[in-house]
Amino acid sequence: MSQFKFKKERGFIQIILIVVGALVLLKYIYDIDIVGFLTQGRFKELLDRVYDLGTKGWEKYSETLIKLWDYIINFVKNIIAKVK
Repeated sequence: MSQFKFKKERGFIQIILIVVGALVLLKYIYDIDIVGFLTQGRFKELLDRVYDLGTKGWEKYSETLIKLWDYIINFVKNIIAKVK
């Protein structure tokens, strides 16, 4: 029983570390301070920055993302077909 509790706690700690790491990367790579935007009430500015970043990324990598998505879908379909 104690091992199960330990695994749950370890998973929660890993999620927290991943979220904090992502926030740090956004701050220093893309100069997006999510915590600052949220604490100062500048949520609309944060959404505008995220939307702008997503738009630029889609313009640049849309074909690659669509091909990757198709590959993942076909891969999952093949695995499901083999399991049945």
